[in-house]
Amino acid sequence: MTDRVKLWDKAVKDFPEDPALQEVHYARLKIHQKTRGMSDEEFVQFIKAQAKKARSTAQKC
Repeated sequence: MTDRVKLWDKAVKDFPEDPALQEVHYARLKIHQKTRGMSDEEFVQFIKAQAKKARSTAQKC
């Protein structure tokens, strides 16, 4: 089972009645997994880079 599937299964298990919260929780779990062990400064830079990428993608639409 892939990490993606494991994270999604956990999100569904934690919020079985609410698909919106499943999505939010999955995103939080994924970010937590990607940033594990980062310093506060590294975490901030990671979030800023993700936000910049999201803005860039949104502008292309």
